[in-house]
Amino acid sequence: MHFKSLLLSTTLGLSALSAQAVTAYSQDFESGPLGTEWSGAGTIQGSQGLSAFGFGQLHLKNDGSSTTQLNLTGLAAHTTMTLSFSLAIWDSADLGDLFQVAVDGNFLFNSTDFGNYYPGDNISHGPGVHITAPFTDFNTPNYGYNSYHDAAQTVSFTFAHSASTMQFNIQYPSSQGAPDEAFGIDNVMVVTNAVPEPGTYAMMAAGLGLLGLARRRRS
Repeated sequence: MHFKSLLLSTTLGLSALSAQAVTAYSQDFESGPLGTEWSGAGTIQGSQGLSAFGFGQLHLKNDGSSTTQLNLTGLAAHTTMTLSFSLAIWDSADLGDLFQVAVDGNFLFNSTDFGNYYPGDNISHGPGVHITAPFTDFNTPNYGYNSYHDAAQTVSFTFAHSASTMQFNIQYPSSQGAPDEAFGIDNVMVVTNAVPEPGTYAMMAAGLGLLGLARRRRS
């Protein structure tokens, strides 16, 4: 192999080794009953008008204050994990309510900075990024179910994780329950990121060094 081609191949190999992302789990709740990996509160219900904001026709809706739980097993070796989902905030979730997101008992979000309406910015607060129209009155915007205003967020967390199992819990413990307030999730995705051991980099770097030495000797 020509030196330049070999050098390019080795360099690309180092880039590919920098991080290997694997989609370990994804669920959009469009295909029927919940799988056994899901437990706790929540049922598959229509996403109503939130389908215009990246939700499918169905999502997992939790109408109370109990936790919704996802358990995964048999995860391939990895060093970090990214958990992402779409979050629906239904029906006049009060300003300053407590909302919690946890993985393996460790909170990713545990705050009272949560609700459908905040004076001054007129958008929902909570984990992630607000994606729906601003609040204009107690009934607007309304995307379904009851006559109160609704909102949605896109959420993503990346964190250190290396276990072969993962337990995801999401809960609205301050909820007064439907029809007054509720939440739902959709487009759940778990991505694991495997970063090679330092020894792998050392071997590849040594290979590059030997190639460079060989090149100088030829010159």
